[in-house]
Amino acid sequence: MAKEPTKARLTDKLLRSLKTPSKGYIWCTDTHTSGLMIRLYHTGRASWFLRYTNPRRKVQSAKLLGDYPAMTLADARAAATLFRADLLQGKVSGANKIETIKDLISDYHTRHSIPNTRKPEQTRALYDQHVIPYIGKLRLDDFRRGDAVGLLDRLSDKGLGAQVNRVHAALHGALSWAVNSGLIEINPMAGLKRRVKEKPRDRVLRDTELRAVWEATAARSAPSREFVQMLILSMQRRDECRAMQWDELDQDAGLWTIPSSRTKAGRAHIVPLPTFAWEILESIPRLGPYVFTIDGKRPYAGHSKIVGALTSESGVSDWVLHDLRRTGRTGLSRLGVPVLVSELILNHARNDLERTYDLHAFTDEKRDALEKWGEHVRRVVLNSEVGAKVVSIR
Repeated sequence: MAKEPTKARLTDKLLRSLKTPSKGYIWCTDTHTSGLMIRLYHTGRASWFLRYTNPRRKVQSAKLLGDYPAMTLADARAAATLFRADLLQGKVSGANKIETIKDLISDYHTRHSIPNTRKPEQTRALYDQHVIPYIGKLRLDDFRRGDAVGLLDRLSDKGLGAQVNRVHAALHGALSWAVNSGLIEINPMAGLKRRVKEKPRDRVLRDTELRAVWEATAARSAPSREFVQMLILSMQRRDECRAMQWDELDQDAGLWTIPSSRTKAGRAHIVPLPTFAWEILESIPRLGPYVFTIDGKRPYAGHSKIVGALTSESGVSDWVLHDLRRTGRTGLSRLGVPVLVSELILNHARNDLERTYDLHAFTDEKRDALEKWGEHVRRVVLNSEVGAKVVSIR
């Protein structure tokens, strides 16, 4: 929480003496230049803001001028004076162009989500589908906690389940950004608890279910069929598989290298694909840079509907694509693969000590483990007798 702003004629000496708050932020208002304020955050960041009256709506607004000390006191005063002069001469149209929730989301997406997050398009889809149609026209200055509660209740009543929590987080993030940008004083959603208590999934497909799902993929056209089969064999995340590119594959070395820009962990990930996976890849025509694609220009986008289709065709219920990853990880344990190797295959984080002192890539160990899994899957789905005895997952 922010404390009440203090007022003083700001000087360089006073600015250097300001103490960083233990939490939240504090304001300090300059009595020399009307409306000029500095906000000092608990992180150590300090930013200049100008409080002014929006000429069109006759309400108080705030404009972010810059960060201190990159912007000095003299520079901040000059910027504030110039802005007010432009305001009086009508050179600043409405002063603050971010007037509605829709405006905020658009600006937040462009200036924050795209450059700073891994999957901005997914968050944007949440806004477009679940936020903008209901509260997009509300003025940002008028948006209250009750508006957020009403939106989340409405989505809960529609039976969106855990998706409501995704909307909660997305809207909360945009409003926090608005606070830090000086667009609003406080986040109306601060402290608002999530609507849905999520229970971690523990669904693991039995061998018979895995076979049924695999057989159901045979009735699907490319690339749906091969995409789901690759999820099963590689154990990698849905979006990592979906956007697989041909230049990431080295068949001679038997490796798929997922670049850091496409992994949840933010680090490149080497996957020694099993023989069964390479056999599937060899059957896919190259239409463009993406392996799983319809038009050769964009990655496969039918993942949102494929589970429903496969559920209907296979008779296997209560599963999602991510459960295939958990099924594979459980299968590795049943096949006697060491925990560390299994976790590295999934690209789960290692602790700082391990990352610092154990630089072994475990490529050969991962290759052996995934080959075991690949042959297990082959035997299960094709009733093949290749390799060792089948180890049932359940």
